[in-house]
This record gives sequence, C-alpha cells and structure tokens, in this order.
Amino acid sequence: MASTADDAMHKCKYDYYDVVLCDFNLGAGKNGQQILEELRVTKRIKHTHLFIMITADTSKDVVLGAREYQPDAYIAKPITRTVLEQRLGQLLTQQKILKPINKEIDLDNYSKAISLCTQMIADNSRYKSWCLQTLARLYTLIGDNSSAEKVYRDVLNVRDVPWAQLGMGQVLNSEEQFHDAKTVFKEVIANNPNLIEAYDGMSESCLKLRQPKEAQAVLQEAVKLSPRLVLRQEKLGNICLKNNDLTSATSAFRQAVSYGENSVHEKPDHYLDLGRCLSDLSRDKDTEEAKALAKEAINVLEKASTKYCDNEDASVSALLIESRVFKGQRQDEKAADTLHKAECLIEESELSAEVGIELAKTLYDLGQEERAETLLVELSNRFHNDAEIHAKIEALMDEPEDLETRLKAKELNKQAIRCVDEGRIEDAISSFESALTLTPKHAALNLNFVQVLIKLYKNMPEPAQLSKANTALERIKHIPEQHNQFKRLEHFTKLTATLAANSQNEGASQ
Repeated sequence: MASTADDAMHKCKYDYYDVVLCDFNLGAGKNGQQILEELRVTKRIKHTHLFIMITADTSKDVVLGAREYQPDAYIAKPITRTVLEQRLGQLLTQQKILKPINKEIDLDNYSKAISLCTQMIADNSRYKSWCLQTLARLYTLIGDNSSAEKVYRDVLNVRDVPWAQLGMGQVLNSEEQFHDAKTVFKEVIANNPNLIEAYDGMSESCLKLRQPKEAQAVLQEAVKLSPRLVLRQEKLGNICLKNNDLTSATSAFRQAVSYGENSVHEKPDHYLDLGRCLSDLSRDKDTEEAKALAKEAINVLEKASTKYCDNEDASVSALLIESRVFKGQRQDEKAADTLHKAECLIEESELSAEVGIELAKTLYDLGQEERAETLLVELSNRFHNDAEIHAKIEALMDEPEDLETRLKAKELNKQAIRCVDEGRIEDAISSFESALTLTPKHAALNLNFVQVLIKLYKNMPEPAQLSKANTALERIKHIPEQHNQFKRLEHFTKLTATLAANSQNEGASQ
C-alpha cells in the first residue's frame, strides 16, 4: 500500500511489483497517469508486470491520456470485488501465457522474442492478435521495416484493423514514403478519431512534406482530444513558432507548463518558451490584455527561476526574458535592473550558446546593438561547427526585431522580388527600401537590394545608385565569415568597388 504518489514512486524505485493497482486521482502531487508515465520512461515497470488504472473520472481527456501510456487495464469506479476478480484473473492468465515473450523483451533479446511470437502465431494461440502486433513492433525495433510491413499487410488483407493501419503508416514514414503515410493516417483518423497516435504520425508526414501549417492543424486536433501529453504540447508549440503563430504557440506552451507539473517530462524550456511568447505578444502594447500577458510572463519566469534555481542557464535565461517583458511595457528602469541581475550571474567567456543568444536578443531590445552584434560574432566563431546554433545566430543577427515587424518586412521583400521578375526595377527598389526601414540589418535583404541597384546602375549609371549600394553593404559588414550570406557580401563589395573605380577612371579620362 502507498498513501501518496511520492510513496508509490519511492516503493517502485527499490522494488518490482507483479501487479500495480493505481487510482488516477491521488491528491496533491502526481496523478495516476504521471506515475505510469514515469514508470515507463524510467523502465521501473517491466513488460512482465501489470499496471491497472482505477478511476471515477471517465472524461475523454483523462481516458485517452492514460491510454497513451498503455495501462494493461482501465477500470471505472465504482468497482466491485467480482469485477476486480474477473478482470485481474483474465490479466493474470494472459500475463502467465505471454510471460516468456515479455521476459525476452525486458532483456532486449528481440530475436528470441520474435521467434516465440512466430511460434505462438503458428500455434494459432488465442493471443494471436497480440503476438502479431508485438511481432511487427519488434521488427521495427531491430530496424527490419520490410518484415514489419509484411505483418501489417497480412493483417490488413484479412480486415481493416486500426493498430495494423497505424503501424503501416508509421513504417511508411520510416521508409520516407510520406505521401502514402499521410494517406494512411488520414484514413485511420476518419475511421478511428480517438486513435491519437495517428494524429502524431500524420503531423510528422506533413512536416516531412514541408506542410507545417497542416502539421500544426493536425496536432491541434490531437490536443483537443488528449491535452495531457506534455511532449505533444511541446512539439505543437515549436511548430506554431515556425509558422509564426504566437497565439497558438502560447496556448501550447501554457498547456505544457500546466500538465507538466509533477510530470517526468517537465523541464525549464516549457516555462522559458511560454515566457518568450508572452513577452512578444505583450510587447509595445498599452491594452489591458497586453498588461495581463506581461504580468503572466513575469509570474511564469519567476516561477521558473525559483523552481530551477540550481540550473544557472535556466535562471539567467528567465531574467533575460523578464528584462525584455519590462522593456516591452516601457518600464525601462526595471528592464535595465533585471538585465544587470542577469549579467551578475554571467561569465561571458563561458556562455552557453543558448544563454548567449538570449543575452544578445535582450541587448538588442534594450538598445545595445553594437554589443549584441559583437557577442553574436564571438558565438559564431566559438560554435562554427554547430549548424543549428549557427542558424539561430544568423536569424537573430539578420532580424532582431519583433515578429510583427519581421513579417511586414518579409512581405515587402517578396513584393520587391515580384517586381524584379516583372521588370519593374524602380518599384522593386522602393519595396526594398521600405523593407529595410523595418529590418535594416537583414543580410539577404540588403544584398538583394544591392543586386538590383547594381543591375540598374549597369543599364543607366547614376552615382546615387552606387552610394545606396555601399550604404547597404556597410549596414551588414558585421556579419561573420560563417554567415551564409558572407560570400555574397564579399562579391558585391568587390563589385561595387570595381564599378566605382571604373567610373572614376572614365571621369578622369574625359
């Protein structure tokens, strides 16, 4: 017997139990789903053991959330002795018969487990369906997708079984047949809308097919049905950020923080991501809604600092984001004080890339542009072999502005490119100039502008065109050689210098 969730976890840490009967509602602390979740993640419950969830709460989000971590049974209250004896008896009988297979799985001896499954299927066991499902999963674990696919196809040739359709979609994703996988998952969802794993699979297919907005929509449907899985909320939040949907990202990270409380998947990034989203949503707005969002951000970030006080990077990042929240609400003195608190904890020579980027973003927001650029160049040199970090550095160096401003500049850039394609060079220059008033440090944007100016200059030389080109090049001279636009910068710098020299020589000869 365990009277609390903590007591239960402590017992499971030091002993293994053949059967665990667990209520969903356990008062303060972890709930039953979170206990099962942690036991699965930490492998403190084996395949040879039974976990039975008992609850009076039969709401869809609770049932689906618990089911995703695969309890062996789910029994609704009120529960009678007869019901418990019957269900437990059936499970113990199944456990005994399947124990040889599950024992090999617990030992990671997948080849032996496959052999035992195959034998039981050949013997036409009453647990043949379980063996087929387990066999396909084992083939996937050892990387034998073709054998897994054959199992699924053989089952589906007899009838449409949801687990086989789901497995087929997952195999197709693994084989990079994303269009086919998406079609399979769409059919599974249409026929079995509560099979949440199908939504995960379809969103993965959409991401691989470069359909991020559809991937977001699919996951949003999944979290409506089953909101309690923290990792799904985290994934949804990150997809929303890529889609520049701050409002939806905020909702997802808010849920990740809420359902992450006491979860094995709780981590500081959820609090920090929520703080960043709230900071951006409340920035430079005087409405009551913006003030409420800013207040929520401060509360979330202060909670993160307290909860993760032993994690220096998390504590510093929380302070840096908090400084930006104050700046966005025009509380300049508080912003400066909070930045100073963060700087007191920072050793710049030992900065992690994540904290360094966070600091640079805050410096930009607080008007310390030159210092931010210097820091980003140093980080670029230190982490020149890390492509992911480099992409983040480049993105911030190019566009330190808020999301709304960046989106406007992006649209103007597209408009300028359309004008170039249509031969309307003067209109293109006008659009580029408007975009550069919004994001003046964007390397690609400046270089696109220079390219058009040079094209115009070659057709109809005017000194003003070269002057504008040189001004644009000067604006981005700070970018490091690792930047993906650095070679273009070098090329156009030399080209404008050559054109200027030729112009002077022609003037002198005349």
